[in-house]
Amino acid sequence: METLHLVLRKFANSDFQDFSELIRDKQASKYAIYDDQFPTDEENLRNILLYFAGTDEFFAVELKSENKVIGFISLNYTDDSTRNLGFCIHTNYQGNGYAKEAVSELLSYAKHKLNVHRLISGTAKDNIPSVELLKSVGFSITGENIGSFVNDESGNPLEFTTYSFECIL
Repeated sequence: METLHLVLRKFANSDFQDFSELIRDKQASKYAIYDDQFPTDEENLRNILLYFAGTDEFFAVELKSENKVIGFISLNYTDDSTRNLGFCIHTNYQGNGYAKEAVSELLSYAKHKLNVHRLISGTAKDNIPSVELLKSVGFSITGENIGSFVNDESGNPLEFTTYSFECIL
């Protein structure tokens, strides 16, 4: 898939350097506590990249002008008519509209190529950029819950408010 600035494609082994930078950046960001935790050591990063490359659910987000992977986007299988949308853009490239460009393209792909009728997603209420992006491409908030992906130094869950989203295609 191709947009004005991006190519959305399968991951390849040659993406390892960019992928490593992306995941390490993701884990260092202020939003890291709001998502599943990724390991950042080389062996595990190679294994994750192999997994991403071997599935039809994850796509590399490549910036055409730099031939560089700046993110990933996913459509994880939920059932035959529903997928769960996820996305991550390296902080150095945020604020340029690339996430919206990638999500918009993937919405079209899900509807026209996969014949998916419904997308779901979720993010922390405090992740305002993601909340606003999802709303801007047609998602509606369908619920509010308490979530936790990490623990504090004492082993207690770091809880936060999450939004559930839905988009009917």
